[in-house]
Amino acid sequence: MSSPILEFHYDISCPFAYIASTRVQALAERTNATLIHRPVLLGAIYRATAAPQGAGGSASDVYNPAKKAVGKQSIVRTFKRYKIRDNPPPQHPRKTVNALRLLYCVPDGVERRILTARLYSAYWVEGRDVSDNNVLLQIVKESGIASGEKLGEWCFSDAHAKSELQQATADAIERGAFGVPGFWIPDALWSDVGGDSKKGRFFWGQDRMHFVEATLISLSNGKNEWGNVSGLRSLMPRCVPTNTPKGKTKVQFWFDFSSPWAFLGYTQLARLQRTFPSLEIELKPFLLGILFKEIGAPNMPMLAISKAKALWSRQDHADWTAYWNAVNTQEGGKDAKIDFCWASQFPIRTPTVLRVSIVEPKTIPLLFSACWEQDANVSDEAVLAAVLNKGGFNGAELITRANAPAAKTRLRELTAEAKELGLCGVPTYRVLRDGELVGGVVWGQDEIAVVEDLIAGWDISSDALAEAGKVNYGKEKAGSKL
Repeated sequence: MSSPILEFHYDISCPFAYIASTRVQALAERTNATLIHRPVLLGAIYRATAAPQGAGGSASDVYNPAKKAVGKQSIVRTFKRYKIRDNPPPQHPRKTVNALRLLYCVPDGVERRILTARLYSAYWVEGRDVSDNNVLLQIVKESGIASGEKLGEWCFSDAHAKSELQQATADAIERGAFGVPGFWIPDALWSDVGGDSKKGRFFWGQDRMHFVEATLISLSNGKNEWGNVSGLRSLMPRCVPTNTPKGKTKVQFWFDFSSPWAFLGYTQLARLQRTFPSLEIELKPFLLGILFKEIGAPNMPMLAISKAKALWSRQDHADWTAYWNAVNTQEGGKDAKIDFCWASQFPIRTPTVLRVSIVEPKTIPLLFSACWEQDANVSDEAVLAAVLNKGGFNGAELITRANAPAAKTRLRELTAEAKELGLCGVPTYRVLRDGELVGGVVWGQDEIAVVEDLIAGWDISSDALAEAGKVNYGKEKAGSKL
């Protein structure tokens, strides 16, 4: 297939879809894909998937304060890294249904792309009220598109435009969307996390566009496998082209063995160390469940999201596992293959396991593997001892030391420190340059490229991050990490 199709689902009211809109055209050109712009109604997607925040809300409406703060830092970093103009609107969210209908009165291709960009700029940079029909028609005039002279009030009640918007929204929901941006590749052949063969691939999130690109390249090559895409790691964008740390740099890796996302993050620390040989990596275990309780987060985040999102999260984890394994193979197989399996007993109760890692840090790789590759019930001290013994340690001795007051006190201290530092989940990274935090709190193994850029000298001013706490982006991407 010489020119695969890529459908782009978006709503003007979403900042992450705005970010994706600035990148998707170049991605389509690199992969020789035919790009189709298909706006959708985000509120209708929320309603259909029973999103916790409700159809008229923002994803952040149900966040606890710590998660809101971390999410806002993340979106500010993202705008800065991609050098995208951003001035959050005074009122958000605004109704965009007429703006989206207007887009369906314009031919897809160059004109719809231009008008989409103008609408995003009006909403996210200029603070204009895109729910006002007069404002919308003025934006059309300013866009300079040829068909703009024919557009008028009739667009907002046009039956064809209404039908196109409804159909695109229904298609997105059927494909698995629970938010935007979404990307649909109709001809992709693949196997889902359950092993079922599928045709048509849906991806969600501007931070999954390297998966989209890899899929399009493999489709064009007739391979349908990411491992056959050369330079796979380079598809995850960096804003610093070199790997030379500035100053004495340390990365703190905050984790709990109970998280499959923390496990994935841990598997990449060795590669991170090879990339930056002088880097110091400090492992910081803590009790995630206690942190959740302290900051007002649900103890089981997966149960607090929509069913559609929960299904996507499982597949997303499988995608990341496949991606990191393919990257490892392409880079010479220097790390062990990730042989992930979901724990049959979840959530995993980890206080003793964490304390073992405190008294003997050398057990950490073994313990992560036991939880997420061997499906060992390490909550049972007898099983934990057997795992440790098999790994060459004295299991009984380590568990005795782990149950001593000193280890318990240390775990409580680390958990309290995690709360004080503003963590909201795991894995969390903190990059310290000459002892000073740079870039804020980085949450999620999917932000490893941000960590690499921070190590390599990129920075964002503390003032910009502080300002993030004052603005209302809303609809921040509801993270799948735990």
